[in-house]
Amino acid sequence: MPARAVKVAITIPESEFRQVEAIRKQLKTTRSTVILRALEHWLTAQRDVQLDRRYQAAYRRRPETPAEIDTHRALAMPALASEEWSR
Repeated sequence: MPARAVKVAITIPESEFRQVEAIRKQLKTTRSTVILRALEHWLTAQRDVQLDRRYQAAYRRRPETPAEIDTHRALAMPALASEEWSR
């Protein structure tokens, strides 16, 4: 069963409205679809920010040891050596 829809009214600057209208007409889609897609992108970005903050907090609680860093470096060097690097 689809989620229940809720109607909302928003105010946006006219210039953004005109841009959205032009693009949505080209795409033959509705304003609701445009706003929903924008919200989905924003919500995904917010989840990513939260995950990143959790990762950083965990890393601060238990950072890599010098031995782990040495191991990672040793494992990465052969793979990175075959890459062309530009300056």
